[in-house]
Amino acid sequence: MKFFSLTHRNSSLVPYSVAWEYQKDLLERRFRDEVPDTFLFVEHPPTITRGKGLQRKVGESEELRSMPLGSVPKGTEYFEIERGGDLTWHGPGQLVLYPIVKLDGKGFGPDHDVTGFLRKLETTIGGWLESYGLTPDYRAGSTGIWLKESDKKVASIGIAVRKWVSYHGVSINLTNSLDGFQSISPCGFSPDVMTTLGIASNEFSRAVSGPAGLTAGIRYRAEREIAAVFTGRDADVARLAI
Repeated sequence: MKFFSLTHRNSSLVPYSVAWEYQKDLLERRFRDEVPDTFLFVEHPPTITRGKGLQRKVGESEELRSMPLGSVPKGTEYFEIERGGDLTWHGPGQLVLYPIVKLDGKGFGPDHDVTGFLRKLETTIGGWLESYGLTPDYRAGSTGIWLKESDKKVASIGIAVRKWVSYHGVSINLTNSLDGFQSISPCGFSPDVMTTLGIASNEFSRAVSGPAGLTAGIRYRAEREIAAVFTGRDADVARLAI
């Protein structure tokens, strides 16, 4: 496994379109076994994305429960993409993890098992949250990570798979504002269901982020800790400008 912290043109914020194209290129290289399973950490400028699949509450009818997208807020980009799930928001202070992983059973990815891969992503990130004294909750029909302490959602997960290699991934609300969720129905839920680690954890309560994103120390600390959970040991996270 390799881990990279992405930047773009001397900024910690990487435009969504740039990271999207980079993922697709890396996916092809992973398919050809030119690179190992690779995990990309990134922060985006304000962005709303819409995936191809809508989640429903367990036991409810097939009627879609995602409210229509209204006008995109000024200064926010919008993309319709390949991943599962519906609407979500990305922005400064939110750490996104893109796993470019071959689902062949030889590494992190279970053998041709997309659902198993999603569950593994949930529980691995959940293990990191547990290190801060939080209790992650996983819900049938609602991929992502909730916190039992608050009954709110702290991480969203939506992936796509091409040639049995994954891309797209996990967005973890660290210290971002929650205002960006107010114009959408994130994954079909009320925007008020979202929370951040800044709200949930004393360890992050004093950490702040602004328009330029997370402070370097907070971001790199989170990246290294998450990488260590994936590998089971200390793991290097290399800086990479794209």
